[in-house]
Amino acid sequence: MSSFMHVHLIALRYFRETVRCGSMRQAAEALRVAPSAINRQILKLEDQLQCKLFERMADGVRLTGAGEVLYRHAREIDALLDRALSELDDLRGLRRGRVGLASEDGIIRDVLPPLLAAFHQEFPRVSFGIDVMTGPDVVQAVAEGQCDLGLAMHPQRHPDVTVLGEAAVPIGAVMRPEHPLAQRATLRLSDLATEPVVMLKHGIGAQPDAHGLVRRWAQRTEVAETNSPGAVAALVRAGLALAMRSPIGIRAEIATGELVFVPVVDPQVKAGRLALLARRERALPVAAAVLAERVKALLAETDRETQAAMDARMRSR
Repeated sequence: MSSFMHVHLIALRYFRETVRCGSMRQAAEALRVAPSAINRQILKLEDQLQCKLFERMADGVRLTGAGEVLYRHAREIDALLDRALSELDDLRGLRRGRVGLASEDGIIRDVLPPLLAAFHQEFPRVSFGIDVMTGPDVVQAVAEGQCDLGLAMHPQRHPDVTVLGEAAVPIGAVMRPEHPLAQRATLRLSDLATEPVVMLKHGIGAQPDAHGLVRRWAQRTEVAETNSPGAVAALVRAGLALAMRSPIGIRAEIATGELVFVPVVDPQVKAGRLALLARRERALPVAAAVLAERVKALLAETDRETQAAMDARMRSR
């Protein structure tokens, strides 16, 4: 670690004030400390950096070449600290803030509401702009800087987008509770080969490989295709067919027993991936950065719960 990393902020403050005043005595008066305290901190800086920062003269001090370099960067540190304090003020409710979110429909209905409600309770003057769109559109919105954060199922890779956090999400069959397969702990693809199915259009909701697998069997059994995850749930609930998808977006119906979700455990079917996205190399506003940390923690918890639930189902087979 460089010696600069060990420099104390108080020493830099005394150094900057001495430069501004032109003498240690005047800096001491401005800061209301003893001149010896100023001198001690500057000597400490010079010792840590192993160079002289001032030329001492009878009527004050003058910066050396090394002092000029440090002073230039010290002012930059000042500006960064002022920006940090200003942004932290936003989160203390002293000024308004806004976080732009792009999310797939099911995620905003099932995953985010409790988290956003808790965040608003803590930071009531931070508001949210929420755009609901398909997964590919979420990725594009993040890449183009149209939002601060994005949430999507199994997002496509993009050179300008980074994944901040993610959670595995099971893929399975959704059906009415009286369906013959509803009592199974898990299913294989072969169990679904003759079942009528409602399809989500490619790029919406589910893991892409699973979509391709379902498409091959659904050539014979497809009843309907839609771009609306909500419509899928409604059609399954009405008894038209079953669907293969993640439980994200229909947790309420599963909890009340209106729908049953049975995971598909098959070598050909990978788990879905719920991901939190941000633009690569972009410094998030403080409100968005704090919210991102909360979402990352939620995704980590979701990942643990998913694994525990799958382990329990496998034991019950």
